[in-house]
Amino acid sequence: MKIAVVLLIIASSLLVQGCANSLFYYPSKATELNPNIRWMHSTSGNEIAYLWLPSVRKSSKGLVIHFHGNNGHMETTREKVDWLAEHGYHVLVFDYSGFGHSSGEPNDRSIYRDAISILEYTAQLHSITGLPVFIVATSTGGNIFLRAWADHPVTIEGMIIDSSFTSYVEEAEFMLKKGPWGKVYSWLAHLLMRDDYAAKSVMNRLANTKALVIHCVSDRVVPIESGEGIYTQLDGDKRFWRIEGCSHARAMTREFPETQLRVLNWLEEATPATEVARSQTDFWLFD
Repeated sequence: MKIAVVLLIIASSLLVQGCANSLFYYPSKATELNPNIRWMHSTSGNEIAYLWLPSVRKSSKGLVIHFHGNNGHMETTREKVDWLAEHGYHVLVFDYSGFGHSSGEPNDRSIYRDAISILEYTAQLHSITGLPVFIVATSTGGNIFLRAWADHPVTIEGMIIDSSFTSYVEEAEFMLKKGPWGKVYSWLAHLLMRDDYAAKSVMNRLANTKALVIHCVSDRVVPIESGEGIYTQLDGDKRFWRIEGCSHARAMTREFPETQLRVLNWLEEATPATEVARSQTDFWLFD
């Protein structure tokens, strides 16, 4: 009972301060400044750091934008997508406010505004190059991207949602239930977390695009039921892959070359032939 009282006090304090979901983010700072880092002013008011990982091929196939999860920073999470540069894709990875070298503090509103700023930049790049745009959103990044894209739709050719969910409250409740006396205290998730900027309430407003939902069967951080729920709510051309033998958000790393090959095949199938033909002269933009 004492634990419950303490948690209630903490929850009340956080709610009063308007930063309950700050508990959800575990950013880390990069120890050294990568000389290739670029900067973008976000409508959150912060300067967010990003990296271009240009295609190693002169004839590029498309742009891949990565929304990472709720911990680490882009240089530790880029492994989910950096390998795509070896196969003809320009890759953009970035950090939310308070992550890596990005300024500010991580909270729902700032991260939401960062996501919209990235989507606006993505629209500019698509307009300039004519290249097809693909979003890869991992774990919490899926929730962040889906909410921002529903509110601020831009043209994309397809999206890959990996190990994700659409409700901070439900995900926190799942994690609390795993701990000691979890079933007793799991209700606290409804006090500690909010879904003000979650994707759950806007899934019916998502634009129709090609979608690939990936989830590890044995994921102990985000249950596979969350991935199944996202898949069910998406319309149009969609696929759901259940990946065996992997832990949370690891399916697209080099640990699983078979999955990477399948992802490349999916990207090829999702790219119209006309888009490929227009992409032959764009690589100068990223030198």
